Order: sequence, then structure tokens, then C-alpha cells
Amino acid sequence: MKNIISKIKKNSDHMKKIKTIEVGTSIFEENEKIAEENRLVLSKTNTFAVNIMGSPGSGKTSLLEKTISELKDRFSFAVIEGDIKGSLDGERLAKLDIPVIQINTGGACHLDAFMVKKGLENFRLKDIDIIFVENVGNLVCPAEFKIGTSFNVVVSSVPEGEDKPLKYPLMFKIADICILNKTDLLPHTDFDLDTFKKYLKDISLAQFIPLSVKTEEGFSIWIEAFSDIVFKQLHTLQDAISVEWKGKIVIAGMGDRMKADDGAGSVIAEKLAKIVKRKDVKIIDTGNSIENYIGVIERFKPNTVVVMDAVDFGGKPGEIKTLEYEELQELTTSTHSFSISVLLNHIHNQTGANCKVIGIQPEIIKFSQELSIPVKKSIEKLIEIITYELCR
Repeated sequence: MKNIISKIKKNSDHMKKIKTIEVGTSIFEENEKIAEENRLVLSKTNTFAVNIMGSPGSGKTSLLEKTISELKDRFSFAVIEGDIKGSLDGERLAKLDIPVIQINTGGACHLDAFMVKKGLENFRLKDIDIIFVENVGNLVCPAEFKIGTSFNVVVSSVPEGEDKPLKYPLMFKIADICILNKTDLLPHTDFDLDTFKKYLKDISLAQFIPLSVKTEEGFSIWIEAFSDIVFKQLHTLQDAISVEWKGKIVIAGMGDRMKADDGAGSVIAEKLAKIVKRKDVKIIDTGNSIENYIGVIERFKPNTVVVMDAVDFGGKPGEIKTLEYEELQELTTSTHSFSISVLLNHIHNQTGANCKVIGIQPEIIKFSQELSIPVKKSIEKLIEIITYELCR
């Protein structure tokens, strides 16, 4: 009996020395670490990354095709396409003439942060506004693995039935937007729309958007909602543009287009004039002679005057900064021999207008008609933000 008790005690002491490792916990911790690295990389380049999730056949790829086609003139896109095997979806998206990286998981039912990291390394992120990550078709695993994106969209569809939010709550809970696709099939099924919305509302704060990619019914609602979200993601840039767009507005873009980035303001004015059609907004491409337009500006009797120009304020190439015109006395603009601060002071005294300068830090000032990539990207984002402010 003593021998038996002794053996039990020894076995008990041995068990105390065994260290238990939770493999699942370790995997998730490492994945989240890499996901955070991905987030930082995307943040530094001001690239908005969206995780598109949903069942196989829900219409994720079709949604991306139509969305990118609709917004391609306003944003630059790239796609990381996740599949267990094959590249059919990636090939479809590549036809849109955008960069696409195909990731085959070889059996894994989701993309993880490391896979996405490898995908990001193959893009020139500074040239991309939006990256869509189309995850592997699955309503379970993709919801459990963070990948570094900042926005989640789940695509469900009418043929799947109205019970999916109830059966797969985590997927719908983490979603920022829930799209119900293939609504053109509602008259031909017993799908209960109210039940789907109730199940979704019980577990999620996601915005619900029913639509049909095929017939485009409801699609404009998605485009409008997504565009607004993209604009809000540009908050760092919006903070840099501290302008109150009040009353009658003059936007004057200036610069010499024969000297690379020096032409930034002129390019912005030309593009804005084609988009913004308001009687109380006057947009002028002044070229390199803004002084010739003083009379035009003053006769308009503006409340707000904004000059867009390449300004060397010592920032990073493409950096945007809103300046009080008095500050320009201490800064060197690219090629202009006259004083913008004196000019705007005169306009302010004559009209009482609130006068600002939105400056873009140039990278290249030399004889060339080609803008640098950082300045090109900043021009496009400025146009999007100003258009949003004046046309919403």
C-alpha cells in the first residue's frame, strides 16, 4: 500500500512540472501582432484597406467588379484575392487594369495576417487609395483572424436564407456594413427580409444595405455609403485642410506646369472646375500670374478665398498644409517672384474675405511637365475632399 501511495505521489509531482501551452492562443497572438504591423504600414501610406467576407457564391467578386468600375476614376484600387485554390476571381478583377495579388491558402479556410502582409509587400502602397481584401468564402474562420484592415464588409445573399446572422453571429457582429445581395430573387423565394434584419440588428451595429449587383437595384446606396466612409478615413488629410467653406467662395489654383510639382495648384483648379458647378463658387486656374486676377476675385465679392499652390514649408513631399497668408512671408514658394501674402492681404482689405493658402510640399521643381508621385496622390485626394465639402 505504501508503495502504491509513493508511486501516486511521484506521478503527481511529475505532473506539476508539465507546462501546458495553448496552441490556439499562441497562434492568435502572433497573428494579431502581424495584423497590427499591417495596420501601421497602411496608415503610413494613408491606404484604406477593406476586408470583404461572405459565403462562397454570395457575390463578393461581382460586387468588387462593379464597385471598382464605378469608382475607378475617383480612387486608385488594388485587390488581394484569397482562395483555397485557383485564380478565376483574381483574373476577373485583373481585367479592370488594377494590381491584383492572388493568395492560395492550400486548404486553409481564411486569410491570415501573414498572408496579407506578403500581399501588401507586392504593392506600391503610396500609389493606392483603397485595397480590397477578398477573403476566402466562409462565414466562420475569416471572422476570427484579424488581418490589419480597418473596415469589414460581409456579403450575404438571398439564396443563403435569412438565418445566417443567427447561425454565424461573430461574422455579422464584426461587420461595419452588411450587404444582402441578389435581392432580385426575393419574389422567387420564401426569404423573409424582416427576419434577416431582426437577426442582424440583434447582434450587430452594421449598416444594412440590400441590393442586387445584377440589376443594380440599391447599388447606388452602397456606392454613396462607401464613398462617404472613404472620405472619413482621410481624416488626417482633412485635419490638414482647416478651411471653413462659407458664403461665396473663390478657389484660385496657381503654378507653372512646365516646372513639375510647381504646377500642382493649377492642375487642381482645372480638375475642380470640371466637377464643381455652383454659382456661389468661382474656380480660377491662374497659372503663374495670379496677380492678373485680382479684379476678377474682388468683383465676385467672396466670403472665402483659398489659394492652392506648391509651397516649400519644409515638409515631406506631397504633405499638405493650410497656411494663413501672413505665414507665407517666412516661406519660399516655388517660382513666384511676387508676394502672395501681400496680394491676399489686399483682397482681404477690399472684400473682408477669409483668405487661406493650401500648400503642397513639392518634391521636384525643374523643367518638366511630369508631377512627382507624392504630389499626384495629394492632388487627387485634395480634389476628392474639396469636392465632397462643396458638393455633398
